[in-house]
Amino acid sequence: MRNRQRNRHRGGTQTLDTMRRGEHCRILGIDDDRARGQAIRFGMGEGALLSCITKVPAGPLVMRSGRQEIAIGRQLARRIRIEQLDSQAAC
Repeated sequence: MRNRQRNRHRGGTQTLDTMRRGEHCRILGIDDDRARGQAIRFGMGEGALLSCITKVPAGPLVMRSGRQEIAIGRQLARRIRIEQLDSQAAC
């Protein structure tokens, strides 16, 4: 729980690295220009819906966006602000 609290930004939003397996989210924003470029190349711009497939200990997160699955490094994931969605959200 401490990890989730530490990675919250002003306004209660979270970052992608706080996701757990089976959770769903929507990307709210990516403040860093370089990180935004990387995320857009992966098809994960603002408003994209993602599902967390797995979280490798001390490694990347494997996320699903539509039919695509991609491993996202923790440093990039920390730069992506998200809104967590309920388990009924379809990605």
